[in-house]
Parts: sequence; structure tokens; C-alpha cells
Amino acid sequence: MPKNEKYLRLAKSRKNKPLDIDLQKIAKEYEKLLHKKFSYLFQGNLKVDFQFKKENFYHLLGFHKLTDVTVVRMVETHQMKRETFFEYVLSGRIGLDKTDKNIVDSDIIVNICDTKKKSDLGEIKANRLAVFSEKNILELLLSDPVIDFDDSDKIFFKLHKEKMRNLNLFVGFDAQKNQHFISTFFLEMIADKFKIKKDGTPQSVIYILSRRIINTTNNETEDFMIKWENVRKELLELPCYRAQRRLKTWINSPHIQTIDVEYNIDEQQKMLKKYDKEKKKLQRLYHILELIKDLNGKDTKEHAILELMEYDIDAEVEEEIVEYIEKDAGKVKEQLDRIEHKASSLENKMSKFKQFLPELRLLEFEEVKYIYQQYLPEFKIEYEIVSQMIRDEKIYQKTLNPEKFKEYYNNYKDGMEIVYEEIAASVNPEESF
Repeated sequence: MPKNEKYLRLAKSRKNKPLDIDLQKIAKEYEKLLHKKFSYLFQGNLKVDFQFKKENFYHLLGFHKLTDVTVVRMVETHQMKRETFFEYVLSGRIGLDKTDKNIVDSDIIVNICDTKKKSDLGEIKANRLAVFSEKNILELLLSDPVIDFDDSDKIFFKLHKEKMRNLNLFVGFDAQKNQHFISTFFLEMIADKFKIKKDGTPQSVIYILSRRIINTTNNETEDFMIKWENVRKELLELPCYRAQRRLKTWINSPHIQTIDVEYNIDEQQKMLKKYDKEKKKLQRLYHILELIKDLNGKDTKEHAILELMEYDIDAEVEEEIVEYIEKDAGKVKEQLDRIEHKASSLENKMSKFKQFLPELRLLEFEEVKYIYQQYLPEFKIEYEIVSQMIRDEKIYQKTLNPEKFKEYYNNYKDGMEIVYEEIAASVNPEESF
């Protein structure tokens, strides 16, 4: 069914139903996004900053399409500012079914719900207003990757599970002002429409390395996040990246951490002890079974009797060997071989983990330095201090904003310098006087 017919039919079926969307509530949701500056660092060190501003509300939610509506006409003819339009919606002076006559220039008022562009209104209500909320926007702005639509536009997209179509938020670029801006937001009509180019090939995507939300009223960081798996991809060419590549054979993670490897080594050592215990038990049993078999040989009987005595088994007492007679030495040997094979494989795996652990430590240091020096370019970051912070779970387990990272780092540095001084004084006590 053509889009126009679909919305006209929907509008007709709902003609006598009360309006189910409160524009003022939507404006209040939008208001929560004001005073937030979103600062993104994408792969390749691409920086994109933008804010939700009052003037963006009008175009973001598609009101510009309803050109016969009185307040829209006034905005389009510059008789009403876009930020003023938002303020009127926020205060309740503009709604879907009402317009304060004191803010318009005509006695004949066309409310939003009275537009003749029913198809556009239906689309705006269903695909913009009904799915707009601060929560949806913030979740959308965490989605990764982002469509690199062209040289300027970036599209954040996230699947709306109920509709099985993507929510899209476009961020444009104003070349004259040299800044990005919020462009438009909607639930797409055709699934994955913007993920595919017109020629059928996939659109380019870029990955988020980090994002900072700054409260513009006090210039403080409200939220900071790092996508470490994406940061690590930036270091593909470093020799130490080999650790990630090789260890991924056993640890299926895009961001393997030393804490994971150390845990695995510890578990492997426990398992090797268990295998060793099982192996000794099976070796003992297999040897006993072989000796019992030798009791039947004229030349081996005497030696077998003496050897069995080492296991506290008297071969001449039937009760002491009866429990072994029914056992199959061949099957015991198979069990022993399996355990030895498992132990050998595990030892090989553990040796690889130990081999690549130093390289992984270096890779972690390089990625921590890489991301934080984007924000602290003059700040010197050293391997020993970062490694200790990682061991103490101060980096990956909690995301430190740049200011907090610098504070933690300096505290660690001061603490380590004190320790070094104490060690030096204990080694050379005369130098401390």
C-alpha cells in the first residue's frame, strides 16, 4: 500500500479518537538533553562534538513538513524563531490540538492536528514523536558502529526491538560554522535503509573509541566511556598486538586483558595438579595390572611378586589381587594416554599464555596511553605506573574520565616514589642522613 494511502487510512480510522501524544511531555524529554555537550572520538582520531539545542527541536521531529500549520508557516517565514517554537511547546502554548492565539499573527489558526498533510503528520507521530524520549536518545548515542553517511553526516542507529526497524539520529556538519549539529531523528520506514548504498553495497561505518558528556552549565564531565575493544584495533600495527591475535585462539574476546590471562594460568595450574594426581593413580593401577599379568610368567613371576610388595600387595594372597583381576589393562592404558595428552595440551597452552603475557601488558599500556593522551596531550604516561593501576583494577573495571585518570595516576606515582625512596634508604641507610 502506498505510504500516503496508509496514513490517510490510519488518520480516518482514528479521527474520533482522543489525541494520544502530549507534545509538552516530549518537549520536557528534549529539555533533559539540553546543556549536554557530546564529544566523540572515533577511529582514526576523528573528533565529533555536538549539542542538542532548542532550535534543533523543530526540525529534529519533522514539524517543518507541516507547512500549512500556522506556527510552522511563521517559523518558515522567520516570524518565529525555532528556539521560540520549542519554548512555546515546552510551556504548553503549542500542542497538537491547540495554539495560543496570542503568539500567532492570524485570526484563522491551523493547529498541528488540523493540517491537510495527514500523511506527513501520521509519519511524524508514528516514527518520531511516539519513539522520542531522553532514554531512547541516550541509548542510541551509545550504539556502535556509526554510519559514516558521507563526508559530513554521521548516523547513529539502533534496532527498535518492537518495530524491528532502526531508530536513526543524523548528525550533520555546518561547513561555514565548522561544527556538527543535530539534524533529524526518526524510526526508519524500510529496515536498514541507511546501512546500504543505492548501488547495494554497505555504507561505511566508523567505530567509537570514547565519548565524553560535558555539562555546559558548569563545564564538568557528566559521563565518560571508552570502548576498549575499538581502541585496541587502532594498535593493530604494533608488534605487541601479536599477543591479542595469538591469545584469541583460546580466549574468544576482542579485548583480552592480563587479568583474564592470569586467571586462566591459575586455573590451568589447578587443572594440571588434578591431571597429575589422576595420572599417578592410573600409572599405579596400570603397573599393578602389568605385574599381575607377569605372575603367569616363569621368568617374571619372582620379580612381579617383589614389585607388588612395593604396593603392599601380597601376590600369594588371593584376596589382595582379586580386585585387579577383572580390570582391563588396555582400557586403563587408554585412560592414561588421554590424561597425558590433556596434560600435555594444557602445558602447551599455559606456556603460550606465559609467553604472551609480557606483550599483552605492553599492549594494555599502549592503549591506555593512546586514548588518554588524546585528552591529556602534554601529560607523560609511564609503563610501570599504568601497569600497577591495571593490576589494581583501576583502569578497565572502572572507566576514569581524563581528569580522574590524571589524579589517580599522580597518586600512584607519588606512592611509588615513596616506596622507591624507602627501599633505597633500607639498602643504603647512611645515604638517608
